This record gives sequence, C-alpha cells and structure tokens, in this order.
Amino acid sequence: MVKFYGMLSTLVFSGLWLGEPFTSRIASVSPPKELSTQSQLLSQEPPVKGDGGSRYGDPTPPVESDGGSRFGRSWRDSFNDNEPPEWGDGGSRGGPFCALTPFDETTDVVVWSTRPTIIWQGGLARVELYPHNRDELLWSENLNPGEQQVQYTGEPLQPGQSYDIMFYESVDDAFPFPSVQITFKVMAVEPRQQVTQELEELTTQLQSEGASEEIIALARFNYFAEKQLWSDALTEAFSVENPSPELQQLREETIPQKFCN
Repeated sequence: MVKFYGMLSTLVFSGLWLGEPFTSRIASVSPPKELSTQSQLLSQEPPVKGDGGSRYGDPTPPVESDGGSRFGRSWRDSFNDNEPPEWGDGGSRGGPFCALTPFDETTDVVVWSTRPTIIWQGGLARVELYPHNRDELLWSENLNPGEQQVQYTGEPLQPGQSYDIMFYESVDDAFPFPSVQITFKVMAVEPRQQVTQELEELTTQLQSEGASEEIIALARFNYFAEKQLWSDALTEAFSVENPSPELQQLREETIPQKFCN
C-alpha cells in the first residue's frame, strides 16, 4: 500500500488532461473567410448524431462581448456554462499549495490522457506517481522553484487502471512528507477510444479551416468540459504558451478563485 505520511491539505481540482502546446493568440482583427465555420464549432451544443445535420448540433451566431471570443464562444463562457464542480466539503482550500489537476472531487476522478499534465498553485518540490495502493514507484520529478505544471513522462498509463499522485511541498530524503495524495483512474478502453476519435475529428476540422492553436485549444477545452472531464479540460487551457488576455485571466484569476479559495 502507498504510504501517506503528511497532513492531507484540502484540495479542489480535477483529473489531468493531455494537450499539445498552443502558441498562437486569438487574432484581434476580423477572421478570414475560411474561419467562418469556427463560430459554429465553438458555440456548439453537445455532439449529436443521426439527425442528418452537423455532429456538433445547431450552431449559434458569433457574438462579441467584453472578454468574449469573436468566434461565438469565449473561455469564460465555456468555463461557467459547463458548471465546474464545487469543492466536495463546501469549504475553502486556501493555503500555500493547491493541486488543480488531477482534480479531486473526493469521488472517482477519471482522466482521458494516458500522459497527464499535473498543474498546481503554490510551491512544490517533487511529484511521484504509483499504481493505486502499491509501493512501486512509476515516475518522479524534482521541480524547480516557480514551476506550476509538469507532464508525466513515463510509460503511458493503462486505460481502466487507478493511480496515486504524491505531492511534496518540501523534500527530505531521510523523512519525506507528502502534502497531498490524489487517486485518479484512466478512462476505460472503449469510452476512451470514442473520446479520442471525436477529438481527432474536431481538431482536424479546425486545422483544415486554418484555426489558430488557441481556438483549437478552446474547442477541445469546451469538449472536455461538456463531458465533465475537468482535468483534461484544464490541461488544454494551461497548454497555450502565448495566451490571449482572456485566457490569461482565466488561468491566473478565475480558475484559482474557483478551486483554491
């Protein structure tokens, strides 16, 4: 069994997700003609099939508002409209350290990614990953001061299997104290394959229309959020290397206020 020595700090956030780094900003000028359908994808209803129409439902017209996307769906709207979960104990998680992914709802945490990204607020010295309730160390990473995220780089995790992540705010090799332990499960094979296929179709369609990398990240964020896969959704948001002002505000203010305070 995995040993857990330290005080369990109160957590809030959900399971991890994998995303490719996205470096482009949302353009501040009117989009070219080939991007005209992006508003449909980013203002989508949940995917529907068999209705003879779009797999993404009936699109709504593009809108512009303060902090909104000129493609019809903003980061703020995708975050709020998909009802991010409340912290399980109804209380505050304020403190020097807050794990964002994997997100801990004090229930079963399921992630799509087999190489999840671990995201946090505050100082962290090391992370370790084990099979659930086993002492077999699969992967560890010593962190530099100021780092706020790290991607798991070991062998791909197995669909349907559960794992424990240990978070260390400080490290003493003789007597280590993990501050937090989070258990999560990788999505089972069949539903994971379905999600992978739909993500590939969505990403390919947007790429063929010349969508920016941040627009693609937003579409994927919305897709994961609709399925309540919040660890994977947050991974998309934090994967953009040069975020727009709206996304920067989401990462620095909205998300920490929701899950860490």
